[in-house]
Amino acid sequence: MLPSSPRCGARKGQGWFRLYLNYKALEAAADVRCFAEQMAAVYDAASDDYRNAPGVETRVPFFGSTRGFRYPDPDRRNFSYMDKFVSRLERLGYRDGETLFGAPYDFRYAVEPPGHPSSVGDAFFGRLKRLVERASRVNGGRPVTIVAHSYGGTLAHQFLLRRPLPWRRRFVPVAAPWGGVVLGMLTLVAGNNLGLPFVDPLALRGEYRSLQSSLWPLPNTNAFGAGQPLVTTRSRTYTAHDVADFLDAIGFGAAIGPYQSRVLPLFRELPSPRVPVACVVGVGVDTPEMLAYRGDDFDLTPRMVMGDGDGLVNLASLLAVDPAWRRPAAYFRMLKVRNVSHTGLFGDDVALAVIISAILHPN
Repeated sequence: MLPSSPRCGARKGQGWFRLYLNYKALEAAADVRCFAEQMAAVYDAASDDYRNAPGVETRVPFFGSTRGFRYPDPDRRNFSYMDKFVSRLERLGYRDGETLFGAPYDFRYAVEPPGHPSSVGDAFFGRLKRLVERASRVNGGRPVTIVAHSYGGTLAHQFLLRRPLPWRRRFVPVAAPWGGVVLGMLTLVAGNNLGLPFVDPLALRGEYRSLQSSLWPLPNTNAFGAGQPLVTTRSRTYTAHDVADFLDAIGFGAAIGPYQSRVLPLFRELPSPRVPVACVVGVGVDTPEMLAYRGDDFDLTPRMVMGDGDGLVNLASLLAVDPAWRRPAAYFRMLKVRNVSHTGLFGDDVALAVIISAILHPN
């Protein structure tokens, strides 16, 4: 596939360059178009798997180190929300590559239920397994604690379910969207500007829809039930039970097959990872829980009906594994931090104290 303009292929043959996150690459409209083309993924129905767009090669650097996520854009260090967390751990004596490790992941991809290939996800799980085994080995065989944020929490949950190994000590998911998020539906409609006010969300809608992981945040009935209105139009109400109809209504019917075969089977049930778990969540922040459209035109801006959550993830989703995980697990805690947002959990002093206590102390 040829780029849409010579500018988009100008760096071909010049070696690796940072694609995500690179704020400089999003400052001009022409650059946003190039970014969208290079970030997009392609679903190959013949192989039943996702891959990069033709002609695009990507890699995730610094696997095993916190360098891979400490600063999403190293040129804009003041925008990092993980630096304070890593710094706190370092002050406690943790050392990168010795007692502290990172597993950065290409978030565009997801893992799949049995019977479906996921070349990127499976390769990542293999690398992660080797990393945690090495971390345990170089520390005298001590078991490890896995800390994961947001989408990483649901991904790590799948990893733990598929790798029942003795090195597991504790799982600390932070702000994990177990039951999806209502805003996940809006992003498929209107796009996502990555939190950058100078970027038109619609310019990235096609790129976002192409991603394997874009379907994971869709609300599921485990959290929202089958009767709670999530999106309303003049002629229809959509609940978590109606996601396939919603995808068709917004002109994204091509996603129905992958959604039903590759996403729903993973979230119909949320089995306990059978390891001590301390979930840390932010609550008390206005969070969209229903999108109300005045007519039937999804191109119009909906009115947002607010509810509780962390500003991104709805409370029902944050709490979806409680109390189910209390029954099979000897140790489970749901730790709520009031008035702290989804990313603020790693910057707020009270929230950081809760997270670090969950890491250091047994349940």
